[in-house]
Amino acid sequence: MKHLYFLGAALLLMIAPAMGQTAWRIEPGKYIGNTKIGATADDMAAMLGPADGGDAAMGKAWSIWYSHKKDKSIDSSRYLAVYSVREETNGKEAMVVKQIRVNTSSFTTEKGLRVGSSYIEIKKLFPAIKVVAEYQDKLKGRKIVLYDVRKAGIAFEMTTERGRKQVCTAITVHSQGEDINTYILFPGYEGLKKL
Repeated sequence: MKHLYFLGAALLLMIAPAMGQTAWRIEPGKYIGNTKIGATADDMAAMLGPADGGDAAMGKAWSIWYSHKKDKSIDSSRYLAVYSVREETNGKEAMVVKQIRVNTSSFTTEKGLRVGSSYIEIKKLFPAIKVVAEYQDKLKGRKIVLYDVRKAGIAFEMTTERGRKQVCTAITVHSQGEDINTYILFPGYEGLKKL
């Protein structure tokens, strides 16, 4: 019995660092943290708990988990959003994760890109980056440009505030080779004017 305890402890010590390395990692085309492309929405709910918000229509849905303040109230300015589509998987119909979006700098790519990175930093690592959409946020007086690196499976939402350089304000991971604009808009974009 004593040996089993030590074996279990040794396995935890070996697994914990690997889990910790991916918990805050962005891997283009694959995952953000522990949220993976191709997982089911039920898997996400089991891991993250019930979503704090979202939007759904015709077999497509956004589920959003917001950050929480120390007093446990919702901080809607920081989120993890998961876009899923109803499809058959393992012989059953399920909502399957197609896109994952974050707007917090806690998550980083292996090369250190994160929310807050400049366009120049991103372009150095992803020279194939292309503009796929532009929006005008008249309330905040800023332009939002959505860049996609389709082949890699990663998109960057960049914002330029008056007189400043372009800075990443959100990162989306999607399947490699798939277009970021394949699905419905992220909730909140409805009020923005598409340019």
